[in-house]
Amino acid sequence: MADIDVNLANPPLAPGFYLRLGAGSDWPKANGFSDNNCSNLQPPALFGCGTGNNGQALGASGSFEPAAVIDAAAGYRFNSWLRAEALLSWRPELEFSGQSNFLGRAGANQPVTGSASSVAGFGVAYVDLPKVGRVRPFLGAGLGVARNSLSSVTYRFPGIAANAATVTPDGSSSGLAYLLTAGISIPLNKRLDLDLAYRFSDLGDVRTSSGQAGLSRPTLPAGTKIPYRRNPGGLAGPWGAAEFALLILNKHLKKPFKKVF
Repeated sequence: MADIDVNLANPPLAPGFYLRLGAGSDWPKANGFSDNNCSNLQPPALFGCGTGNNGQALGASGSFEPAAVIDAAAGYRFNSWLRAEALLSWRPELEFSGQSNFLGRAGANQPVTGSASSVAGFGVAYVDLPKVGRVRPFLGAGLGVARNSLSSVTYRFPGIAANAATVTPDGSSSGLAYLLTAGISIPLNKRLDLDLAYRFSDLGDVRTSSGQAGLSRPTLPAGTKIPYRRNPGGLAGPWGAAEFALLILNKHLKKPFKKVF
C-alpha cells in the first residue's frame, strides 16, 4: 500500500501514544471463483469438475477493481526506531468482474459480476531506519484477522439469451490476514511528518454461502431456484494488493494515557 501519512508528534520521535487515520486505494491481483468441492452432488457444485471452454479448470476468472481503503490505528512509539500499532483497515466496496467458462450453449462470452467488502484488524510493528538527509525510511509487518463479505454473484450467458443468468447468494468468511509495508517519512515541521509508503496485504478468501442459486433461462420460469454448493474465491490473490493511500493522519499525544480503555 502506498501511503501518504501525516504524523503529529511533540517531539516527532519521542516515546508515547499516537492515533492515525487514513484513506487509500487498493489494486487487487487477478484471481477468481471455484467450487469448494467440485465433485459434490448433494447439493450439487456450481461449476463441477473438468475443463472449461478456455482449456482451464471450470470456474470464473477476473479481478476486483481498484477501490478505496480506510484505515484507523492507535500506536505507541517505544524509542527513536521502534513503534507498534493496532490497525483497523476497511474496504467498503470492491467490484468484481470476470468471465466464467461453462461448456455447451453458454458460448465464449460469460460475464461474471459481484461486489465484496472487508474489515481487517492487524497488530503492526514498524522499524524506523537511519535518516537519509531529511528522509527517514521505515519498514513494517503486521498479522491479524480479516472478515470478508460477498454479495450475490451474477453469471450471465448472453449466448443463450439476453436475460439468461445464474445468481448465487451472499456469503462471508473470516481468516488470517497479514501485511508488509515499506516507506519514507518526511518531516514537515516539529510536529508534522509526511509518510509515503507501499503496503502489500493478504486478506484471505471470500466465499458465497451454500444454498439456492437463482436461474433465469428462456425455458425456465423466472426466478427458478436450484441448490448448489458454496464456492470460494481466493483473496490471497485478489486482495494481495498494492494500495495507494491518499492521506494518513498520525497524532502523537503530548501525554501518555493514564489507563487503558
